[in-house]
Amino acid sequence: MRSYILAAGLAAAALTTAQANAATVCRQDSSGRTVATIAGAGIGAILGRVVTGKHGGTAGALVGGAIGGIGANQLAKDDTPRCDEAYGYYDENYRWHANASSSAARGYYDRDGNWVDGTPNGYYDNSNRWVAFNGDSQTAGYRDRDGRWVPVGASGYYANDGQWVSASAPGYYDRNGRWVAGPASGRYNASGVWVADNGAGQPSGAWGYQTQPGYYDQNGRWVRGETTGYYDARGRWVSTGVTNASYDRGYNGRNMTVADRADRIQDRIDRSRVNGTLSRAEARRASDQLAAIRRDDLRMRRGNGTLRDRDAQALQRRLDQVALMVRMDRNDSDGRPG
Repeated sequence: MRSYILAAGLAAAALTTAQANAATVCRQDSSGRTVATIAGAGIGAILGRVVTGKHGGTAGALVGGAIGGIGANQLAKDDTPRCDEAYGYYDENYRWHANASSSAARGYYDRDGNWVDGTPNGYYDNSNRWVAFNGDSQTAGYRDRDGRWVPVGASGYYANDGQWVSASAPGYYDRNGRWVAGPASGRYNASGVWVADNGAGQPSGAWGYQTQPGYYDQNGRWVRGETTGYYDARGRWVSTGVTNASYDRGYNGRNMTVADRADRIQDRIDRSRVNGTLSRAEARRASDQLAAIRRDDLRMRRGNGTLRDRDAQALQRRLDQVALMVRMDRNDSDGRPG
């Protein structure tokens, strides 16, 4: 009799523990149903031995383990942790984990494990704060080719296979001004050409508005001029303001980013090389300096895509020096560097 009372007590404790675990976990691949199954199987094995007594031995443990595992797994399906209804979840490092496609999806779990109705309509910034978008939540995310939901405000996401997918944008405009939807990583150059990167960066949860040398309007036309914002899931540019205007002012009074102005100088170098006013060595020296400036421009930008004023000024002064060097080399008429 004592054995059955003990078994009943252990069973109650097992159910309570499994329910507590199920109520706080929404990671079907490892931490939710799998953990509950392992815990249930372990407790079930103990119950099997208690109920069958010393003669039950291994058989009792196996039977109890199977029953315990099944029971705990069913508890993990409890609708309190609505994994089947979740678009995905943010982990403790603010990185997005996309769930498999489900027509029942109606919310997500934030980085603290709290359920939030609807799709993610915002992002975690570099200070780990949640920043909400002002636009329609239906355009604040998109589905990848496998049907997983991906927020626009994410630098990438973990797919169901556990692999990180780099995605700084929900798509890009091609050379014909057509929107190509889907996870994309890269940026536009001054002429509106999308330059993809290799997407090999470290997984990051922080995201910020992008500073671009221009944007594509709703008709697929490139509009030059530095602007800060983001593209929503339908390829519409959402502007959040212009940055560094006072320090990115270039020729003819037009606002130009560091990258925009570097491209302009590079075009002048290429033309001068073709018409013979710059030697090969002069052109290579100037191009190498521009490449170094571009690298520093990317490195110095903050999480929201902007430059600090002092960094913008320093880069512009370096561009001034390169432009002056190119002009002097073109006018020296000696065909030699310097």
